[in-house]
Amino acid sequence: MSKNKYSLPFKEEFYVEFGGISDEDSHSIDIPNQRYAYDLDMRVNKECFYQDYSNIDNHYCYKKDVLAPLEGIVFEVCNKYPNTKIDKDRKIVCDVDEVRGNYIIIKHKYNEFSMIAHLLKDSFKVKVGDIVKTGDVIAKVGNSGNTNGPHIHFQVQSSISDDSQGIPITFKNIIIKRNRKRIYRKYIKRGDYVRNK
Repeated sequence: MSKNKYSLPFKEEFYVEFGGISDEDSHSIDIPNQRYAYDLDMRVNKECFYQDYSNIDNHYCYKKDVLAPLEGIVFEVCNKYPNTKIDKDRKIVCDVDEVRGNYIIIKHKYNEFSMIAHLLKDSFKVKVGDIVKTGDVIAKVGNSGNTNGPHIHFQVQSSISDDSQGIPITFKNIIIKRNRKRIYRKYIKRGDYVRNK
């Protein structure tokens, strides 16, 4: 588990579409730095969009604020990709050369690095070298990179290299709900609805 305790990188309630600490819930069990990553979106009546799925503006989480999950230094920013087209069959599409799309990496204590991906181009509120506090707005949810609709990808890893190890995230001050009932645990997993206290 991470030595740091992290907040969720958003203000409102989000849904854990993929991710967790078990092989069954894992986002990408075979990719070391993504093993404990999360894909998160917003749901209303179990749907992440209303009316036409292919209209990006119909997705509940699109353009929502993304927050720094912990104090740290902005280590790397990528802000150059437009939104990926949304396939009517909800297939995952990547029409750029960077699966993360637009992303931000923040360096924290104990040499832990958080990475948030698929951000909206030109929505960044920070630059490399900036010091951020927990809860600072750093960008907005987009649909850049390898996606099938707007969401954020959130992970913590041991370095910035592609062969770094993913770290299971310990969360602090969060509310977890499952089947409308509150759950008490230090981690989140696929199927949870989560928000900061």
